[in-house]
Amino acid sequence: VENIRRTKGVDVDVDTIPIDDKKTYDLYCEGRTLGTFQFESDGMQKYLRELKPTVFEDLIAMNALYRPGPMDYIPSFVARKRGEEPITYDLPAMEEFLKETYGVTVYQEQVMLISQKVAGFSKGKADKLRKAMGKKKIDILQSLYGEFIEGGKKNGHPEEVLKKIWKDWEKFASYAFNKSHATCYAWVSYQTGWLKAHYPSEFQAANLSMNKNNMTEIQAIMADCKKHRIKVLNPDVNESESNFTVNKNGD
Repeated sequence: VENIRRTKGVDVDVDTIPIDDKKTYDLYCEGRTLGTFQFESDGMQKYLRELKPTVFEDLIAMNALYRPGPMDYIPSFVARKRGEEPITYDLPAMEEFLKETYGVTVYQEQVMLISQKVAGFSKGKADKLRKAMGKKKIDILQSLYGEFIEGGKKNGHPEEVLKKIWKDWEKFASYAFNKSHATCYAWVSYQTGWLKAHYPSEFQAANLSMNKNNMTEIQAIMADCKKHRIKVLNPDVNESESNFTVNKNGD
């Protein structure tokens, strides 16, 4: 932000940038996310190019899914987003809470809301379920199983479907992620993505400054600059006067 002020004379407030900026989503769709918070790994870049995120909720979900365990669900998430796999729900009542993630359970909060609607869990009991999942407390999960099945049957849902949902949740418990946490991470990622999309020179100059003692990072950033023809500016001089650029050899 300070680099932008120096070179462009613009004061940027990253807390008020639009959340639907096309240029930023183009950056994500093309996987040009090296240097952005949480989204810079090669694997994440690959999945972003496949997914082609168009809304902020896609970024939240990818942040939650890209970790050991839930990564297995990314191909299905991508296929459903692209219309290559049907979006299905075990029960119609679940669509309300799983629609934004294309029918894939991603967050602890989704489990809480579904347990309330499907099995009549109180908010307190649903939170107990969330905590058990988050802390991998299998004994507590097992103690809530009977209540979930009976509550679901009482609400007119088939027992076999309820058992299938619970079995999926038991797997989910090993990696369940908190949506509010993922949202905060995705917002910081989006802020860095917006800066890179709109002010790539200033953004990468800042990255170089922050990594000046890490040659591996410097090489990766400079390679990214060369690949995308980003000039790296000296923020102490005007852009027209700067001779600090990436030449054809990447120097």
